[in-house]
Amino acid sequence: MKTKACTTILAVIAVMPLSVVGAQAQTEPQHDAQKPMQQDMSKMDMDPYFTALNYPVPQDTMMVMLLSDFQSARTTNDFFTGMGMVQYGLTPRWTVGFMAEWQKIFGLPTTYGGFRINSYFRVFPHDHLLNFTVYGEYEGLNGAALYKMEVAGFGGEDLDEPLALARRTPVRTFELRAIMYHDWGRVNFTFNFINETALDSGENDFGYAWGVFRQAAYMAMETDKDMAGMAGMQKKEAPPVLSLQRLGYGLEMIGALGNTHQFGFDWQRQQHYVGPVFSYSVSKHWTVHLEPAFGLSDVSDLFMLRMGVGYSIDHLLHRRSPTP
Repeated sequence: MKTKACTTILAVIAVMPLSVVGAQAQTEPQHDAQKPMQQDMSKMDMDPYFTALNYPVPQDTMMVMLLSDFQSARTTNDFFTGMGMVQYGLTPRWTVGFMAEWQKIFGLPTTYGGFRINSYFRVFPHDHLLNFTVYGEYEGLNGAALYKMEVAGFGGEDLDEPLALARRTPVRTFELRAIMYHDWGRVNFTFNFINETALDSGENDFGYAWGVFRQAAYMAMETDKDMAGMAGMQKKEAPPVLSLQRLGYGLEMIGALGNTHQFGFDWQRQQHYVGPVFSYSVSKHWTVHLEPAFGLSDVSDLFMLRMGVGYSIDHLLHRRSPTP
């Protein structure tokens, strides 16, 4: 019965964006006057956080990211984790992605952790007090997967069994997120509520992620966020490669919220992390991310240094029409 229910959920999630996109195609022509504002909002400095998600990827844009964490483990040897991520904007509001991860525990061989396939969709086409996005992700991982894309449930996630056994143990999960965010000029606030469902048992674990981030002045200049509605203004010259105008900064916190049997905070039995997050725009297409995060509970790892580099490819499949 649980397997049938999970299959039904997966089918509904897979079909839902297609039907919504069809509705979008019928309604968006009526709002041509709003398109410039929508484009400005969607082209902000993408994904400044490491766990929290917010904006869809702009249409026909591919985002490629390489992420690596050093984690000072509480109960095992320290380790590195890594993830390769590719995301593509199918429409201005619908993004699909693929991720693969690995880990290297000191003293043990490097191990493949599995893959993730995701899709997320911004519900409302225009800017609101709270913008709402729905997110679904299938996780085809194994027991050795250690990358903290999120934390949920109870207890720690350090490897507590032989590596050879863990990497042969399948861990199949479906993750849903309710994502809310809002922008005040260059400042963004984002909150994610996370629900992870184990496909073999049907059990649910819950978690959260939130962040506040001030976008780099250079990226605001690129998207004209500081000049919204002021058509015809001369474009500013890009700052030097080494400039504080290219630096964005903020704060991110992630943690667990229990499970189906006990929802809410039980602080010392759950993982919680907080740390400052920095994003540096090397160019219009290249961005470097950094976050030193600190464990806040008895089952959290002591420290994580989260690092990433991202590259965006605009107009991947369709060339931009020449400006008249």
